[in-house]
Formats: sequence, structure tokens, C-alpha cells
Amino acid sequence: MNSLSSKNIVVIGAGGTIGREVAHVLAAEGAAVAATDIDDTTLTAVRATLEAQNAKHYLRAIDAADQASVNQFLAESRDALGPIDVLVNVAGYWEIIDFTESEQAHWEKMLRANLLTAMMSCHAVLPEMLERGSGSIVNFASTAGEYGSIRPSAAYAAAKGGVIAFTKSLAREVSPAGVRANCVSPGPIDTPMLQAATPEQRATAASRTLLGRLGTPGDIAQAVRYLASDESAFVTGGVLRVNGGSLL
Repeated sequence: MNSLSSKNIVVIGAGGTIGREVAHVLAAEGAAVAATDIDDTTLTAVRATLEAQNAKHYLRAIDAADQASVNQFLAESRDALGPIDVLVNVAGYWEIIDFTESEQAHWEKMLRANLLTAMMSCHAVLPEMLERGSGSIVNFASTAGEYGSIRPSAAYAAAKGGVIAFTKSLAREVSPAGVRANCVSPGPIDTPMLQAATPEQRATAASRTLLGRLGTPGDIAQAVRYLASDESAFVTGGVLRVNGGSLL
């Protein structure tokens, strides 16, 4: 039996490279998937993947940092799939800029995209999970949130550090009632951002890992699959580092 058979999973921020792979892997493990991103264009590939898998699914574009939109999407997801068993917050945004050259609008954008999106969806889904006494939340952190950003992106690092603190605090609140909350913390992953880098920059990023290679979206998706499944039933308040040993 697939590890996620009969589970209904919501993926916030499914339109990016990692989010699409997460949706694909979860569906391949038997889950019904509700997925959203900022606009319909980014969801086209997700829809095609889930349809090809014959997976039960529901997709709609929303602003995941707007509470009313999130509440409505989750209500529609329940109507389409049933009670939500797992929430995965992939949504995020990264921008390289020296802190002294950045301004309030940039800081707010980083916090909104990387921290508030997780807080909004958790706030919306937790009441039903707590009432049922079960559920799993998987938030996306980053090595930047654990150790600081290697490249200039202090506001991003602050937001991802906030995700970690939020998730740990949330676990303290909700895990006694049976709801687990964990983070995945990716290291250097071979996404379009790194694919657009120079060969030298890509080689440098790969050399920082003990395994000598960049991670793949599949590496991250399998970590999410584990935290979403009952295989991790005794794991909560954790930060699962998927960084190839780049930071120990």
C-alpha cells in the first residue's frame, strides 16, 4: 500500500519546481492533492501531472498571504477532497540584495512570501485538525534560516528563521492534541535559480555539500513525503535538513 493512501493533502506554493515535484510525489503515494499558487499559469504543469497520474485533485490560484483567500481555498478543498490530513507550505520567494540597499517594502515582501503564507494556512487548517486529533503540517525553512544566508539576503534569512521558530512553537501548542508540525530545510537545490547561475557558481554550490552535488527537487519531495506520512508518527517540532551535508 502507498504510504499516503487515503490522505488528503494541501500544497501551498505548488507551482514552482519543488512544489510541482512535491505534488507529484504525494499523488504517486496515493494522496488526493489540493494545490495552489499565485496565478493559474504556474499551476498548468501541476494540473497536467496530477491528471496524468489519475490523482484526485483540486487546483486554484490564490494569494497565500491573504487570510480570506486561504480560508476560502481550504473550504473548497474540503468540499472537493474531504477533511484535510496534511498541510504542506512550500510557498516562498528569494531575492539577492545587500541589506543596506534594501528598504521596508523588500522586508515586508520577504516576510509576506516566506513567513506569513505559512502562518495563514496553518491558522486556517488547525481547528479541524485539532478537533479531529490528528494531522501533519510541513513548513519550508532554509539553511539560510538556520545559519544565515551565504549570499546577501538578510530579510529572506530572517523570514525563514521565523518559519523555524514558528513551527517549533506550533508543535509545542498542537502536538499534545495529536497534530504534528515540522520543517524541511533545503540546501542548494538544482532549481531554475541555480540553473541560471554560471558553471563556476553551480560548481561552488555543489562543492559546499559533502556529497559533492546539488540536491534535486525529488530529494526535497521525498523528505516531505516522509513527514506527511505515518512513518514519521513520532516526529514533531523537527527541522529535517536536506542539504547534502553542506551545513552540519
